[in-house]
Amino acid sequence: MGKVKARKRRLRRLSLKWSFVLYEIISVLVALSIVLALTALCANLQNRLYDSWEQRFGADYRKPGQLVVDGEVVAEQIYYSSSLFEHVPAEEHDLYNLYGAVTLISYPVVFIICMLIAGILFYRRKLKAPLKAVEQAAGRIAQNDLDFSIVALENGNEMDRALGAMEKMRAALASSSREMWRMLEERRQMQAAFSHDLRTPLTILRGYSDFLKKYFPDRLTREKVVETLEVMDSHIARLERYTATMGEAARLEEVAVSPARTPIKALRAQMAAEGALVCGGLSFSLESGGEGDADVDAALILRVFDNLVSNAARYAKTKVTAIFLRLGETLSLTVEDDGSGFSPEGLKRAVEPYFRDKADARDGEHFGLGLYICRTLAERHGGSLVVGNTPEGGARVRATFKFLPLQ
Repeated sequence: MGKVKARKRRLRRLSLKWSFVLYEIISVLVALSIVLALTALCANLQNRLYDSWEQRFGADYRKPGQLVVDGEVVAEQIYYSSSLFEHVPAEEHDLYNLYGAVTLISYPVVFIICMLIAGILFYRRKLKAPLKAVEQAAGRIAQNDLDFSIVALENGNEMDRALGAMEKMRAALASSSREMWRMLEERRQMQAAFSHDLRTPLTILRGYSDFLKKYFPDRLTREKVVETLEVMDSHIARLERYTATMGEAARLEEVAVSPARTPIKALRAQMAAEGALVCGGLSFSLESGGEGDADVDAALILRVFDNLVSNAARYAKTKVTAIFLRLGETLSLTVEDDGSGFSPEGLKRAVEPYFRDKADARDGEHFGLGLYICRTLAERHGGSLVVGNTPEGGARVRATFKFLPLQ
């Protein structure tokens, strides 16, 4: 039983070419069997009809006579005959010829019919279901409906491989579509946040501008004018920084990742120097593990490192800790601080663009883009970014960067 199943499995996994050849060989064998059977049947019918003629018309076409040579009788009891068909009725003669014609015609007709049936069976069993699946999938993809899956059969032939390739294409399109919608949604959120955050400084600037128009120069002292202009200048500077940050966030998708073979030791030394510089008076320590070279974009990783450390230094009480490890073909960077950590809402939304926790909302220099930028850069490098809190309550952010093929 096991051998039979294995044989059936092998037959199902035949390529379309050899499956079609097998169907046609079987059709030829079946046609040959039918033709031979028809030939034998028609020959038997002809023989039976001829035998009936012999019995009915034998006396008419076979007559007795003598064989005479030079006037002498050589044989007295002989028979000579005419054609039996001359004595057979026309309708019976036509029936006899019909049997012969059936024999001749059956060869091409039966072979053609059997080959057509084989082709139809081949189509129904090997092509119909996969082609229908391809047609349905193509129709849904054309309608931008990618929320389905193409299930390939287990035959393993060319059509199944084509279905598998189409499923990969659908999955890639679905992933690209989801990524595009994510980017559009993030951009929409960024624009909404941008509009919201610009409203306050613009309102303040408008108020001071109206104030100056109304009271200058009659009712304002020089000191009051200077004070008003300084306030306006600070808000203008904040707008400039905000628009610059907005432009940086908008250009993140255009950042080119350029991996190069980089010694991990050199990357670690640069992190140690920059971390101490960024943290200023805070305590900074760098823990590391792993040696050798890494095929990564060192500038991109250092950019993420600087963002994470500066973000941690903003909220740390006394110290910032960085942990830099090599894990196989991945670099892991974790930055912790001893501050108050992320709020429950911050744990869910900290990497969203322009998200600011309650403490951040009072900070006019913080625009809520640091972790978003870090996450985007880490993903461009094939990794990810995860936020959390340490057991002591401080913030913990972990970024990963996969090794990339060298260009």
